[in-house]
Amino acid sequence: MQTQIHAGIITIGDEILVGQTIDTNSAWLATKLNEIGISVREILSISDKADRITEALDRMLTNCSLVIFTGGLGPTKDDITKHVLTHYFDDTLILNATILKRVEEMFRHLNRPMLDVNKQQAMLPSKAIIIENDLGTASGMWFTKDGADVISLPGVPFEMKGLMEKIIPEFQKKYKLATFYHRTILFQGIGESQLAHEINDIEEACAKSEIAIAYLPSPGIVKLRLTGTKEQSGIMEQHFSLMQKRFEGQVFGFDDDTLEKVIGKHLSSSNQTLSTVESCTGGTLASRIVSVPGSSSYYLGSIIAYDNAVKSSLADVQPEIISTHGAVSQQVAEQMALGGAKRLNSHYCIATTGIAGPDGGTAEKPVGTVWIAIASPEKVYSKQFLFKHNRERNIELTVVYALNFLRRIICKTND
Repeated sequence: MQTQIHAGIITIGDEILVGQTIDTNSAWLATKLNEIGISVREILSISDKADRITEALDRMLTNCSLVIFTGGLGPTKDDITKHVLTHYFDDTLILNATILKRVEEMFRHLNRPMLDVNKQQAMLPSKAIIIENDLGTASGMWFTKDGADVISLPGVPFEMKGLMEKIIPEFQKKYKLATFYHRTILFQGIGESQLAHEINDIEEACAKSEIAIAYLPSPGIVKLRLTGTKEQSGIMEQHFSLMQKRFEGQVFGFDDDTLEKVIGKHLSSSNQTLSTVESCTGGTLASRIVSVPGSSSYYLGSIIAYDNAVKSSLADVQPEIISTHGAVSQQVAEQMALGGAKRLNSHYCIATTGIAGPDGGTAEKPVGTVWIAIASPEKVYSKQFLFKHNRERNIELTVVYALNFLRRIICKTND
């Protein structure tokens, strides 16, 4: 059984290098590998060129015993990964009857003609372990040479993930993996530097115990991850318990929790409902809420009230309130929330109105000015925020702060 497994990840595709496609495969793979105790030393994105694939693999194999490729396994001529790796490992392509039959069945099921180019997906290296793809036509390939493993997977994310679910148990059989213990605590409403200042004692305790601590900031949220051994799990849980008490209002969850998931659990358990009335967020808030499976049990719908006339006709905002205070104001936000709760008959309603930018700001209300209001069964709450960023970031932050605003009201930690 091999020890000290270090991995490298190589993503192939010109579309990644020109920014046309975002490489989410590497992040997912790195997370999965770390979860089972395989550390990732390097991640590369390269073009669909034979020499770049060969150079990248040569480089990776100098310090990695496991290399995983994604991309370049399609049926077209520009997908060359299979051919390059077959040559690299002194192998030849042969027709794999099992894979050919499966590809034929897939096209028959889809009621589509199978072309000669599709049959090429069944031409596979003779010495590699072939991993059948249940979700597509490109098979995974596992090469082994001089104690190193090289695995090639399709670049389509859901196909790659399906194959990795088959491969991970094989890693666990083959390798003697480290027993890391990871936990992540999630904060909203406190910045990374302020959090670091206020948990200096915990950082020092972690250093003495050789527990690694990492700050993972994203728009409006700070994730704090502790990594140690299984034997240190008790100490780590004590640190989390202390932080949870110290930052009662700012801690919203752990590990893979999201604000929308946490809110959904509270609403489901209390049999309460939610609606939204969105202006500056234009449906982004609703999209986040419905990304949670089962959200239909508590989320009723949204009014996208971008135009002032729509605010009045659909969300019951009085026109004179808009003309007096402006569309971006506490008064309008509160009427939007109350009107949405009434129109959609929900227990809670989140309303957003603001100036996302890049234009439209004034000295009194600069770009990034946002009002968020929440109607609850008891009263309506409202807050003003100023997000000094670009349009996309301002919208993202509005969504994050709106969700957390609701969470704190529901959990009764709102200040």
